[in-house]
Amino acid sequence: SYITYFINKQFLMVRFMKKKLGNIARKKVLLILNDVIEDFISFDDAFQKATIDQKSFKLSNKDKAFIYLLSSSVLRYLTQIDSTLDCLLKEPIKKLPNNPKMALRIGIAQIFILKTPKHAAVNTSVDIATVKWRALVNAVMRNNTREEAKYKRIFDESPKIPKWLLNRWKSNWPNDYLGFIESIQNIHPHIDIAVKKDIKNWQKKLNAEILPNNVLRTNDTGLISEKIGYNDGEWWVQDYSSQIAVKVFSIKRDEEILDLCASPGGKTAQMLSMGANVISIDHNKLRNKKFEMNMRRLKFDTKILEVDILKFNSDKKWNKILLDSPCSSTGTIRKNPDILYSHSEKTIKSLSKIQKSLIEKSWSMLNKNGYLMYCNCSLEPEEGEELIEKFIKNHKDAKLVKFNSNINEDINYSIKKEGWIRILPNDEGKVKNKDGFFIAQIKKI
Repeated sequence: SYITYFINKQFLMVRFMKKKLGNIARKKVLLILNDVIEDFISFDDAFQKATIDQKSFKLSNKDKAFIYLLSSSVLRYLTQIDSTLDCLLKEPIKKLPNNPKMALRIGIAQIFILKTPKHAAVNTSVDIATVKWRALVNAVMRNNTREEAKYKRIFDESPKIPKWLLNRWKSNWPNDYLGFIESIQNIHPHIDIAVKKDIKNWQKKLNAEILPNNVLRTNDTGLISEKIGYNDGEWWVQDYSSQIAVKVFSIKRDEEILDLCASPGGKTAQMLSMGANVISIDHNKLRNKKFEMNMRRLKFDTKILEVDILKFNSDKKWNKILLDSPCSSTGTIRKNPDILYSHSEKTIKSLSKIQKSLIEKSWSMLNKNGYLMYCNCSLEPEEGEELIEKFIKNHKDAKLVKFNSNINEDINYSIKKEGWIRILPNDEGKVKNKDGFFIAQIKKI
């Protein structure tokens, strides 16, 4: 009948639109992976670029959440995915052109990580491949599903992170590196939040828990910008570990502080909310735009000086300087999985040289009896412990100020015998799955 024909046609149209939307989302994932793995664009920037609203098409928040989940999952497990695909292909996966390479990676991630139904994982991987490569993608994906137990075992037993980083962590953190990897492979990372005031009120509104040191943590999914209070500037996203450096700096109202390498502004916001007068400096244009956007949203009347710190000249000297040094960021891989593939041993060596120059410059701008707070989110000793040891050894007017376990809640496990703070992602403290971080305070004597 005409009614039956109409209903069937509508049903087919709905199925067609769902398939089309699913393919669009996965094609966006393919673009993100290509940008991150091949062009070394940061995951955040690649995600923003791929999901920006177009006049002709607008992704729903649900679509964006799926794109984030699938693309970040591929990056978290890429070493295992590629090892598995190497066993399924006649030649290494890296020799394939980008399109079939990414389509296969997405397919394996859907089956082994997201537990997508096999037929859907195979079909969607074939659909996003270009015509020339669909037969190969189809054959490889079907071979995987036919012998799923075999290839799942290969997946599980393969190295979980790139060799350069695995060897480094095994050497530097033999008792902790497995915990680092476990943290990286959590596909549903939480969000830590700093609030201006009334933390218990925002705990309820954001469905969050209050961590030690007055940090909120929420496991709610969805876009940050959609959450209550975000656009009103009542809070900002900042990892638990990242908030500690300011909290142990004994900041007083109206105190003048020089904030170096300040963008995107989390620590600046912390200090401003405590009533400090902050001068922020950073030379990264893109990050400075984010800083300015964040400060406007948070309703903080402050500016950032866009200048290379090493070339910055001023007759003024400061009693307190915070240097959140650029680093390899290996303590934040659980949120920034692109770091696994954009960095190498050479990166660590290059960054440690920059950090040495930045500390020297900071020291030249510090008053006698002043304090320099040095911190970064790297787990690599060359960027933290070894750097500070060498600096103090080479400067007779430098004294390491030892942190006291009584100054802040739940960081006694992170205070080392030398006196600095080394936060590990899964240490013995109450707060688990946090960023790796290093903090040292030096007094000019």
